[in-house]
Amino acid sequence: MSTYVNSKTGNPIERREPQNEEYVYEGKPMIVETNSERVITYANKRFVETSGYSKDEVIGSPHCMHLHPEMPAGIFKDACRMNDEGKTWSGLVQNMNKEGISYWTELLIQPKVNDMGKIVGYMATRREMDASKLAAVKQEYESMRASGEETVKGQFCGEVYLGDSACAF
Repeated sequence: MSTYVNSKTGNPIERREPQNEEYVYEGKPMIVETNSERVITYANKRFVETSGYSKDEVIGSPHCMHLHPEMPAGIFKDACRMNDEGKTWSGLVQNMNKEGISYWTELLIQPKVNDMGKIVGYMATRREMDASKLAAVKQEYESMRASGEETVKGQFCGEVYLGDSACAF
């Protein structure tokens, strides 16, 4: 069991450890918006339902809490770097719900800027991915881990250390 802290309520949020169950997400897009610290400020109904958490648990949770802990951290370092430069990032990712069941999506992350051009948050859209790409992306991520790439689990999330060059995504 992993425990995270909801920054809005101060309440702990628990997530089971990864189960040996996964699927490729099928359905309409899941939308999440975060503040500049990548804490969720908005989530659409589809994301809330798929995550298995209540809306009160999701709003205020760290976005990285919803990633599978075995995802290579370098994927998100790249996403954070691009977003912080004002660019949009997309890739195939493995997410995990409250019960520890993982699901694969195509993730698109774009910065939100204010009238003065300052990044004030991010919008992440998870949508159906091309399932025929799953085997290749799994092999790519396994190769990254085998070559020593740190995982999201190794970097922690939320209130704890994320590594010197990682963002709190």
